[in-house]
Amino acid sequence: MKEFFRSAVRRGSGAFFGFLGINKFVYISSIRARVAWPDIKVLPVELYGQCGEDLIILALLEARALSKGLDLEQQHYLEVGGNHPFGTSPTYLLHKQLGMSGAIVEANEKLLADLRKGRPKDTIVYGAVQAEDVETVMLSISKLSEISSLDHRWVEDWAGGTVGEAARVEVPALRLNQIIRDFLADEAPCFLSVDVEGLDLELLKDLDFGRYRPWFVQAEPSDPYLPGNTDRMIEHMRSVGYGLIARTRVNLIFGDRLD
Repeated sequence: MKEFFRSAVRRGSGAFFGFLGINKFVYISSIRARVAWPDIKVLPVELYGQCGEDLIILALLEARALSKGLDLEQQHYLEVGGNHPFGTSPTYLLHKQLGMSGAIVEANEKLLADLRKGRPKDTIVYGAVQAEDVETVMLSISKLSEISSLDHRWVEDWAGGTVGEAARVEVPALRLNQIIRDFLADEAPCFLSVDVEGLDLELLKDLDFGRYRPWFVQAEPSDPYLPGNTDRMIEHMRSVGYGLIARTRVNLIFGDRLD
């Protein structure tokens, strides 16, 4: 039997292990190293975030709730840049395992139906979050919807220009403070996720942290496109009382140091 699995590994059939309901990384590594398999079945870990950020946030929220005696089902999240209800979602695991709900903001109108269908207990908000008092803004929609942005250069240059822009459309303009006021009953979300392809820091600078203080904030610095943006984001968040508590290949996660 193990020779069959070794053959699957040589053929690159790692997905087969997922079908068996086991953590393929453990078993493939064991086969390659020619060591015994674990005595107890190693199960896969459920996650939806791009680099497992949702697992980090879930653990932080559970620790916070335990130490403060809070009911997480009464807490809310705010996700800016929803795109897909589950794929790379930083909040779906929080909804599924902790019973949380919140607001998800998406600027591409064509994605709203699936978001509403897949996340019926969340408030789906249509519009593009930016940092000025204007009624509409121009959204550059990538041929890969997740890469869409208000920064058309981001879309045009992504992956060396091999993907490209599908369209530009005018969409309603929103601001972070307005969203919290209008869709979260003017109460800060316990978790804020910002993923707007190159403009994350601009939005964080626009948030009134004196009034709204999420427990945890996740944002993407996009250093390959904006060299040095990680340092600038850390410095800004430090200036409003947040410290860097986790970093993945893509995102930074900050925690409120004043609470």
